[in-house]
Amino acid sequence: MLQKAGSAVYSESQIEPVPLAFRHRFLLKSRDASKKLVRIHPALRKLVEFKRVNLMVPGTEMKAKFHVIFCRNVIIYFNRQTQERVLEELCNHLHPSGFLFLGHSEAITGLSLPLTPVAPAVYRKMGED
Repeated sequence: MLQKAGSAVYSESQIEPVPLAFRHRFLLKSRDASKKLVRIHPALRKLVEFKRVNLMVPGTEMKAKFHVIFCRNVIIYFNRQTQERVLEELCNHLHPSGFLFLGHSEAITGLSLPLTPVAPAVYRKMGED
């Protein structure tokens, strides 16, 4: 899945929800029109990193601070104590005001985290900009 995500190739049907202005700016059509594929522009691809991370290892390999972290449908498999530790680690890697996306069945209620809900399953790190 990481390799597929990193390729940044999508079918035209998958990008239908993308606003037309963004399509023109950030998507490149396949040279073979019969394939009906698009690829994310290289300048935008350089800003995204896909990486396998073992969330059970403290001090994980992530070194950078991120504006957005997607961790959907992962923490439901951990006990509450491990969930809090993993989420604390993810928060440490979020920029102030960065966003954390969880799965809809995952809740942070009762956990002591620097996050505030902004939408279902979407949280923003509290902190100075």
